[in-house]
Amino acid sequence: MSDLSDRTQPRREALLALTNPVEGRDEEFRKWYWETHIPEILALPGFVAARRLRAADTVTDGVPYRYATVYEVEGSAEQARIRLFTSGLSSSDTLDVSSVVMIPYVLEGDGERG
Repeated sequence: MSDLSDRTQPRREALLALTNPVEGRDEEFRKWYWETHIPEILALPGFVAARRLRAADTVTDGVPYRYATVYEVEGSAEQARIRLFTSGLSSSDTLDVSSVVMIPYVLEGDGERG
C-alpha cells in the first residue's frame, strides 16, 4: 500500500469524462471509444491510466450520461484537459459531442484547500 504522504511520487489528479453515444450507435461508439480513443489519450504526455464505466442497465432512466471514463494523470488535471482538447485526436460520428463533459479533479486532503 502506498503512503499518501509520500512526496517522491509525481502528483496525480483525475480527469472525468462523461459521454453518450449517438442514439442507436452504442456498439459502434464503444468499439471506437475503447479501441481507438482511449489508447490515443493514454499516448498523450501525463495520462497514465483510464478506467471505463457504464451506467447499470437497471438505472438508465433519468441518468444523463451512459458512460464515464476516469483518467489518472500525472500533474495538473486541468492542464491534461487542455492537452486533450488541443492535441488533434481522432473523433467519431458515433459520439454525441453536444453532451460531452470533462471535469478535472484535484487531490483532496493533501494540504491544499480549494
